[in-house]
Amino acid sequence: MKKSTKGYHHGDLRNALLDAAIRHIAAAREVSFTLRELAGTLGVSSAAPFRHFPSKRALLAAIAQSGFQQLAAAFEAIDAQFSGDPVECFRRKGVAYVQFAVAHQPYFLAMYHPDLSDKSDFPELKAACDQALASMRETVRSCQENKLLHDFGVEKITLTAWSAVHGLAALLIDGQLADLGIDASEQAAIQAAEAVTMIAGTGFLKLDRIKPKK
Repeated sequence: MKKSTKGYHHGDLRNALLDAAIRHIAAAREVSFTLRELAGTLGVSSAAPFRHFPSKRALLAAIAQSGFQQLAAAFEAIDAQFSGDPVECFRRKGVAYVQFAVAHQPYFLAMYHPDLSDKSDFPELKAACDQALASMRETVRSCQENKLLHDFGVEKITLTAWSAVHGLAALLIDGQLADLGIDASEQAAIQAAEAVTMIAGTGFLKLDRIKPKK
């Protein structure tokens, strides 16, 4: 039975659509909904969603924006708690990234959906994304200024760190680490992220065993 639209007022349907989309992504484990499907789920006319979102992409951008804002807030909390220890901030932000992805998979899938690779027409989404990335970059900068990292450059280290934790998060969500005995539970994600951030921070190679190039 369809729900009555009488309970909706201006603004309520927008949030209901966001919630319905998030539930759909969580259940399907992919971004496969349409605005018409969401309308049917909520018991409103197929045209009703378009009063709040001109397209599925616009709705997806709103979810992604919220996701990046939540991630940035988690980073900000780490900065506040470990303001005098940039290395601990660096490590904990890597773990927090993976933990967020596993605990909030619908947001994570929206944040990195191919349809949102170009964020130029969603300035608020781009700002939220930039804020999260800038937080990691500033932690790297602080580590380097305190001579706690090799001098590979802030941008290169940030890229490497972000890529490492993002790759781990994606593998966990896709269930690709089961053969290694690692599931997609939040605790397993934390343990895996701690291992990845530790090794990424210290490096794989023993420098005294590397032969110099001739």
